[in-house]
Amino acid sequence: MNYRITLDKTSGKKIYVNPGEREGIYLYPSEIRRCRLEEGASVTQEELEQMRLQFALPRAKRRAIAILARRDQTEYELRQKLEKSFTDSFSLEETMEFVRACGYVDDLQYSRDYMASKRHRKSFRMMRMELKRKGISDAVLALAFEEAGQDRDSDLAPLVEKYLRRFPVIDETALQKTEAHFYRKGYQAGLVRRVVRHRHEE
Repeated sequence: MNYRITLDKTSGKKIYVNPGEREGIYLYPSEIRRCRLEEGASVTQEELEQMRLQFALPRAKRRAIAILARRDQTEYELRQKLEKSFTDSFSLEETMEFVRACGYVDDLQYSRDYMASKRHRKSFRMMRMELKRKGISDAVLALAFEEAGQDRDSDLAPLVEKYLRRFPVIDETALQKTEAHFYRKGYQAGLVRRVVRHRHEE
């Protein structure tokens, strides 16, 4: 099948090779010149897919690896970045499959690592909300939090200790304000009261 293409400018450096009836590909001007593409030219389906495999897919993979080399990403975060880089859907899905197969992205492991690094500073409820915003699925979150258990006294105690330092006198008002502060942070009421009162007794 033949397609008559248009060359549509984007907000970036890439140009969208638009075949009209199906999804096209994003190429740099130098690649368009290399393929001798012109506005209104006719290309076959085979030629279009060959350009996708030659240019778009390898570039998407390189871009994904470069992003992940700087910082771990959730699947959702990486997908968003690739979409902003003008990646066609075929190259995007193939790249996501590639990085999953290589173990470069793993939402469950990402959740485990995130919780391990944050649990002495944030409540489980707050961590769950933040991971949800990063695109982690409910099923993955359920497994990660089941593995991690619940907020512990030892997680909260250092935070309470630090917070109480702002009060010149540890009286009932200070204790109530401390309890209210950690309730709002998402810690369970019973845990907060137990840790705060234990600290006061000490």
